[in-house]
Amino acid sequence: MVTSGPLRPGDTSPSERVTDPEADSVATSDSGAALSAPRLATRSARTSGFFGRTFESLGNRHYRFLWLGVMTGMSGTQMQFLARGILAYDITNSFTITGLIAVGFAPASLFGSFIGGTVAERMEKRTLIQILQAGQVIIALGVATMIIVGVLTWQYLLIASMIQGLYFAFMMPARQLMIQKTVGKELMSNAVSLNSAAMSLTTMVAPAIGGVLYGFVGPEGVYLVVASLNVVAIMFMTQLPRFDPDPNAPRRSVASNVVEGFKYVRQYKELLSVLVFAGVVMVLTMPFRMLLPAFAKDVYDATPFQVGALTAMTGIGSLMGALGMASLRRGQRRGAVLMGSAFVSAIAMASVAGLPYYWIGLFLMLFVGVGEAGRFALGQALAMELSDDEHRARVASIFEMIFGFMPFGILSVATAMEVFGAESAIIGLAAVLLTLATIFTVKFSRLRNLG
Repeated sequence: MVTSGPLRPGDTSPSERVTDPEADSVATSDSGAALSAPRLATRSARTSGFFGRTFESLGNRHYRFLWLGVMTGMSGTQMQFLARGILAYDITNSFTITGLIAVGFAPASLFGSFIGGTVAERMEKRTLIQILQAGQVIIALGVATMIIVGVLTWQYLLIASMIQGLYFAFMMPARQLMIQKTVGKELMSNAVSLNSAAMSLTTMVAPAIGGVLYGFVGPEGVYLVVASLNVVAIMFMTQLPRFDPDPNAPRRSVASNVVEGFKYVRQYKELLSVLVFAGVVMVLTMPFRMLLPAFAKDVYDATPFQVGALTAMTGIGSLMGALGMASLRRGQRRGAVLMGSAFVSAIAMASVAGLPYYWIGLFLMLFVGVGEAGRFALGQALAMELSDDEHRARVASIFEMIFGFMPFGILSVATAMEVFGAESAIIGLAAVLLTLATIFTVKFSRLRNLG
């Protein structure tokens, strides 16, 4: 039965059709009619109890391939972030330009986010993601070629960063829709957290490998590996069924979709509070992460491998945090956990900058990662869970849109690092985060009590 009127969070809209060309994955009812994706996901989850509560979604075969695709693709992305940060600082010896390149993707991501959700709703999602992954291959091969030929400048790195911003703007909504259609709403929080855990695992392993490769085969070798990893990600996506758009979904203009999405978010205070809090914390924590290669080289005189090790330790902390978030269920004060992650991030950042010794910083990056997992894994999971089927892609676009505001934080911090020094700038940033986290905890009671 189709209901009229706006859907509230938790309601279910008509499912998109998911078809699988493989015989052992086609689900039909006794009458021969295709089962909906949520029902297929529920059946799969029931047969996979041995995966345990934390890894429950991995009992779904299609989700496993989607998860592996995230692992390989994000491994390439993490290696690329590391190589680009070191390259930018080596070429320019400037915090400001390194910061500019680090946030180059943000304006493109902000622009793309306005239409990313609508495109994800109207296109077949497996094909869309494969096209985006192919674009990653082209970018990596292009940069590697310019390095080999000897024509690479920081301006090319900025352009590559900007193009990558569009990639994320379209990738995130499409992937979130695929996750929900694969595992169903009941496991949405678990699946999104495991998706974040996959990203954290790549943050743990890929930068360390990238740092070693950078030292032995140079940045061009790293970019060639990045291209190869994205080819593997495309191959994993071929194992998934088609995720066709819902033919019965209302057809609005892109502008109407964007406006309607913002109205929906504003209407539901819990969802709005999650997005606002996650956005503020992201703007105040990402500058340190994005400028870490320059920070490490300036403060520790770190080698590429040591920079990779610092990023890897952050990944270990993120993985630990994301797995903890994956085990949480409704009624377990997840809003308070989300808020607590901001305090962990602030204290960890202040400690890293206040104790400028490499081995101490290496250990403290664990806690930077734990705090990041709360903001990204749990914040994203709550936003997706609180959204209904009709608006989930647009909410994912709004979440992605937050990245577009990062230049305000990163460029400000980069300038402060130039003027006051790296350690002082990061301590000041941590103090601002700690102050705002305290204000949010006191004022946002609805978010604090969210279960």
